[in-house]
Amino acid sequence: MHLVIANKLYSSWSLRPWLVMRAFDIPFTETVIPLRQPDTKARILQYSPTGKVPVLIDDLVEGGEAIVWESLAIISYLADRFPK
Repeated sequence: MHLVIANKLYSSWSLRPWLVMRAFDIPFTETVIPLRQPDTKARILQYSPTGKVPVLIDDLVEGGEAIVWESLAIISYLADRFPK
């Protein structure tokens, strides 16, 4: 799993799924894209079809990869993928 986020100090939306994944020991890699930079939009679009962060890319799903954006949708996806 790969989580693409903005700076955790300035983006509580990015912090939410990051905290959930850390709290439940879900293995992931992360990419932090600084906001308000000249190349921010282009960098985000490399990962997210909506141009928004956070975005979760799960390439371990059967039949391809899942791309989920928006923090609450990511958390809901994680709850379904990793039931406790």
